[in-house]
Amino acid sequence: MAYLKAFSEAAMIGGLADWFAVTALFRRPLGLPVPHTAILPRNQNRIADELGRFIEYNFLRERPVALRVYRAAPTEKLLRRLADPAVRRIWLPPLCARLPDLLQTVPPEQAARFAAKLLAEQYDGGKIGGTLADGMELLKNRDMHESLFLALLGHTRTWLQSESTRVLLEQNLREWAAKIDSGSPGSWDKLKASLKSALVGRVDDWVAAKVLDWADGCLADAAAQPDHVLRQMFDRQYARMIGELRHSASWHRRLEAGKAQLAASPALQHSLAQLWQSLTEWTRRDTAAENSRIRAQIEKLLDRIPAQIERNPRLMRRADIRLALLARELLGSNKGRAATFVAEQVKRWNGEEITDKLELGLGRDLQYIRINGTLVGGLAGLLIYSLSQWLF
Repeated sequence: MAYLKAFSEAAMIGGLADWFAVTALFRRPLGLPVPHTAILPRNQNRIADELGRFIEYNFLRERPVALRVYRAAPTEKLLRRLADPAVRRIWLPPLCARLPDLLQTVPPEQAARFAAKLLAEQYDGGKIGGTLADGMELLKNRDMHESLFLALLGHTRTWLQSESTRVLLEQNLREWAAKIDSGSPGSWDKLKASLKSALVGRVDDWVAAKVLDWADGCLADAAAQPDHVLRQMFDRQYARMIGELRHSASWHRRLEAGKAQLAASPALQHSLAQLWQSLTEWTRRDTAAENSRIRAQIEKLLDRIPAQIERNPRLMRRADIRLALLARELLGSNKGRAATFVAEQVKRWNGEEITDKLELGLGRDLQYIRINGTLVGGLAGLLIYSLSQWLF
């Protein structure tokens, strides 16, 4: 019984001591104003500052975070995630639906000023030529320059079929016929000179109609036949223009000379503003259609992503390096703000609310601390009592 009594007394003291120690962290034991109790509520501001500094100097370190970003291979993971058809069905329709609104937030005049300023400040003649050549080559590699050719044919055919063009050609024929009496006329001039004026007008009408019909038929054949001579001429001239824009010093000088004047031109500003407005309106119409071209192009691009990832691992690594460097730069310039934000948030918390939440969250562990204190105290008391009995 003596040993049990010694154990119980020491266990009671140990349990009370641990109860007091644990309770003193959160509140005053029994409400008594004992010094150095209610440590967390009374030192909330100091703890908040220390917590912010701890996070800043131990978690928000530039090098470890940058290495973690690089080793995570975020570029490949992000691209594969975006290319996943199941994920694509979630994000692509809302993106296409919001795209016109995003473009609409930029006023046409502001977009025009930005484009003109970019042209004037960032591009010399060689860079302008290279950019134009790159754009033309991109269109050619994707067979989109054929749309340009077909559009050019369509506009030309529309112009040829208009009544004003027919009248203009007839007028030119009459002016040509009026000049046959000077110089040495040919056989056709002699023939027309011998005709009466009314017949001359009919011949002019007939010739004009034949010329226009022949030209329109030629253009129609060019649009329908992939190997038409006009298509071949267009392809050769298109390729020649790409080479000249990229390498011709004379073209570069002309582009450089006209750059400043072009950038400051009100006509260019107006054209760029109209182009931006037209782009915004076209985007709205296209994204609302079931067979949206924008959506189709994005899906084609996404379909090519897995193959591009396999063919360009070095490109993925370079992109990861850039992301890691960006993360390091952003972290280096903002980790102080993050620490301040954490400290301010902790300072705003209600002291009683913090105490209740911590006690609820750590309740099981706190109870085990008290139980362990009771057992350790009891064992210590039992050991002391046993030693005193054996030694004395």
